[in-house]
Amino acid sequence: MGTFKQFLDAQQLEPRTLVRLSSQLEARSDEDRKLARQRSDKRRDKEKQAKPYAELGIGKPKSGRGVSEQQVSAAIEDRPLPPKVRGKLVRAVNAVLGKKGGSAVTFQALFGEVAAQKGAAAKAKAG
Repeated sequence: MGTFKQFLDAQQLEPRTLVRLSSQLEARSDEDRKLARQRSDKRRDKEKQAKPYAELGIGKPKSGRGVSEQQVSAAIEDRPLPPKVRGKLVRAVNAVLGKKGGSAVTFQALFGEVAAQKGAAAKAKAG
């Protein structure tokens, strides 16, 4: 049994709760849409293309996608997951624990020694 599964069992958390809460946390708001539009405008503007987003005061919008049931079940089975998915799971777990009055957890506490999944670009760079 993996670290993530043990943690969910110890805290009495349901995977469906994590999926629902993650979709709520990652949902795009009007502010996120505005940020995405500003980023798009920046990429089109020849004068602003060389400047980084931080210099222009443009933050990063939410993705708009929470974790899926398949991703939660993969985490329970200790299969490697992309870093973004792991981050979304950590945010969802911390939100549930915050509502229960618990303290926040880290990647290490949730996933233990399970390595993050590498994409094609990272594999090509390493290989």
